[in-house]
Amino acid sequence: MESNTTWPYPHGPRGWFDMPSAEAHLHPPASLRTLEQLAEYLTPPHNLAYVSAGRQRRTGGSGKPGSYFLIAPQEPSPDKLWAYRQCTEIIRHHSKSFFFSARLLPPAKRAGIMALYAFCRLSDDLVDEAGAEGNTSAARLKAGTDLNQWARRCDDGKDQEHPVVQAWRDTRVRFGIPRQLPEELLAGIRMDLTLDGYETWDDLWVYCYRVASTVGLMSMYITGAETMEAVPYAVRLGVALQLTNILRDVGEDARAGRIYLPAEDMARFGYTQEMIMSGVINRGFVRLMQFEIERAHALYDSAWQGIAMLPADSRPAIAAAATVYRSILNKIVELNYDVFNNRAHLSMGEKARSLPKVWWQARRMRHVPA
Repeated sequence: MESNTTWPYPHGPRGWFDMPSAEAHLHPPASLRTLEQLAEYLTPPHNLAYVSAGRQRRTGGSGKPGSYFLIAPQEPSPDKLWAYRQCTEIIRHHSKSFFFSARLLPPAKRAGIMALYAFCRLSDDLVDEAGAEGNTSAARLKAGTDLNQWARRCDDGKDQEHPVVQAWRDTRVRFGIPRQLPEELLAGIRMDLTLDGYETWDDLWVYCYRVASTVGLMSMYITGAETMEAVPYAVRLGVALQLTNILRDVGEDARAGRIYLPAEDMARFGYTQEMIMSGVINRGFVRLMQFEIERAHALYDSAWQGIAMLPADSRPAIAAAATVYRSILNKIVELNYDVFNNRAHLSMGEKARSLPKVWWQARRMRHVPA
């Protein structure tokens, strides 16, 4: 096997979002700009090996010449297991839906995913604390300083005592995660310290990409992907997941002084900032939520086929995460769109009952190269 410095781009980044015209509204101009930037620095994950035609002839090895294939990732070294266990406990406590899905991964990948989400969770908490303290200028300034210090600690990995710092650094190295992706995530988190609203879907898309799609792309390095074609699907799924979070948390965010729903969409349905801050549920709000929920469903539909580009042992976990989160949209409808007084969620029983179908669908997926 030989390493290769570039990952194949079958159609180039401009081909990644060649969608039917009916789906064009899902992918605003920011999406193309983002994919062009990604094309500049994404490299093959460490568990994606390359077999050249020359190497194939010299060694008589297996594998299709001139192709990539996945190899099993190494598990964390024994001296790092304590750190990964602490990351698992953080996720078990903070995100039951994610913990439920991640348990479907094999051990080596599961450990990496737990470290990734623990890093994301603690990073996000630093900004959430600013809202808990009244979201004042002083609180935001302190949160920004704390976030910058945390970013430096995680980047250099010199803090031997912090479990998330150690597990996350080990994960980045083992799976070859480009450092630009966590940097972009942190840039998205910082947006909550400077912005309280978004004018257009294009503006909100950037936020969703930064705080969620980057997580999907980093997850892709851990779970594995056989082709660069998986990149735009991971991006779409991240945007869908974050949009679902936004719709579920409209009331909670309003109480913290934030409005994520695009101002242009609110104006389209005659719904105002004053109404959202007062928790008004009227015909305009219902139509607004229906519009955004339809957009989220379309993003999930657009992202689903990307799961087939993952190895078989990773598909059930990603499919379960997408299915569970997507079901939150249906819960919002069941609550008659009252996201001001209720938090839409699935019970553990409902999640468990969805598993057999999700497992079957994920196992039957087949990727047909373009």
